[in-house]
Amino acid sequence: MKVREKEVALRPKKPWFSHDGGSFEGAEPFYFETSGFPWVARIEQHWETIRDELVGLANEHNDSLQPYANTSMISRPKSWKTFGLMFWSIVTRKNCIKAPKTWALLKTIPNITAASFNLLEPGATIKPHNGDTNAIIRCHLGLVVPGTAPQCAFRVGSEIRGWEEGKFLMFCDAHEHTAWNNTNQLRYILVVDVMRPEYAARSRAISARVLASINMQICYQNFEWLRRLFGSERARRMVFALFRLFHNIQLLVWLPASNKLLRS
Repeated sequence: MKVREKEVALRPKKPWFSHDGGSFEGAEPFYFETSGFPWVARIEQHWETIRDELVGLANEHNDSLQPYANTSMISRPKSWKTFGLMFWSIVTRKNCIKAPKTWALLKTIPNITAASFNLLEPGATIKPHNGDTNAIIRCHLGLVVPGTAPQCAFRVGSEIRGWEEGKFLMFCDAHEHTAWNNTNQLRYILVVDVMRPEYAARSRAISARVLASINMQICYQNFEWLRRLFGSERARRMVFALFRLFHNIQLLVWLPASNKLLRS
C-alpha cells in the first residue's frame, strides 16, 4: 500500500484544458527560467541563422505568413500573421522544406510539439487570452524586435517583459497573456512549444485533445447548421468526443511520419 501511495504521489497532476471551462488557477510561474533547459543556449547561438532564413522567406514569398485564424484575438484584422512548421505534434512538411536551417535546429529540441514564425504589425495588439493547456511551455525567440518594453512588449499575468533579439522568453501559456507592438516597424519572433517533462509520456493524448477543441470551435463558428442541430451541452460533449477520437487516430497515423522527420 505504501508503494502504491508513493506512486500516486509521484504522478503529475491532471493538466488543465481551457475547453473544460473555468479560469486557470494553477501555481505555475508566469515565466520559466531558461537555464533549466540545455537546448535553449544551443538554439540561441544560431538565432541569426533563423532570423536570416525568415527574412529571406518573407522577401521571396510575400504571402508566406498567413493571418491568424481567430480574428477576434487581434485589435486589427490581418495584423498578426504566422508561418507554421509544426502544430500540436503534426509537422507541416512543405513549410519545413522552405526553412530547412531553422527546421534542422528545431527538431533537436526535446519534446517539441509546435513551432512557427510570428509577425506582429505596427500598432497591433494581441488581446488578453488564455492558452489551451498548462501542459506545454511556450517559448518566444526574438528575431526582429523594433522596440523595448513598454512600447513593444508582452504581459503574462501581472508581469510585463520585452523581447530581446537572440533570447528566449519561456512562459506558462495557460496564464492570461497579451502582446503589443506600438512601434512603426514589424516585430518578428519564433514561437516554440515544448511539452513539460512530466507530461511528455502523454503528449499524443494531450495534442489530440487540444486539436479537437480548436477544430470543434472553428466548425461551430463556421457552420450554422452544426450550432442548430448540436447546440445543447450534451450534443456538444458528443461532438467533442468524436473530434477527440478522430485526432487520436490521426496522430496514431501521423506521428510515426512526424517522428521520422524529427529524426532525419
